[in-house]
Amino acid sequence: MRKSVLQASIILMVLPLFVILGCEKQNEVGDVEADISAINNNIDQYASSMNAGDLNLWISLWADDAIQMAPDAPAVIGKEQIRAKYESIFPQFIFKMTITNEEVRIGGDLAFSRGNYTVSMTPKAGGETIKIDGKYLSIEERQADGSWKIIRSCFNDNAPPKEVELEGTAG
Repeated sequence: MRKSVLQASIILMVLPLFVILGCEKQNEVGDVEADISAINNNIDQYASSMNAGDLNLWISLWADDAIQMAPDAPAVIGKEQIRAKYESIFPQFIFKMTITNEEVRIGGDLAFSRGNYTVSMTPKAGGETIKIDGKYLSIEERQADGSWKIIRSCFNDNAPPKEVELEGTAG
């Protein structure tokens, strides 16, 4: 009888712990799903802000200490430097961008997203449309207000590499 009371007491003490931990795990999953949804929404806003030519909305997706690593160019460090770079680009082109996000992974207050994009850039002054088919990898960070901002962005196109003739290999 004494053993049964002891077992029942242990069960009554441990059971609430399992319930609490079980609910906490569900909340974590729910939060991860909400975070993934928020990051996917940012990706949609990234494309739609470019398509609308809305530099202010586009730059609002970046953290103050963000770094953009474009192909064949030095890294652009800081949100204001990224803005300065694009202040001259946004007014020159009509953008038509689509982004297909392939993956989002969350780890605490950091996440990464990876996917593909296409963009057509038609010069407003006239001229040939530039078309790019590429891929990207971005790192996002949860901000104090719970939103997500881009802190690192790396992208490049899917064009085949240019053939390089090495010295001594020709003809």
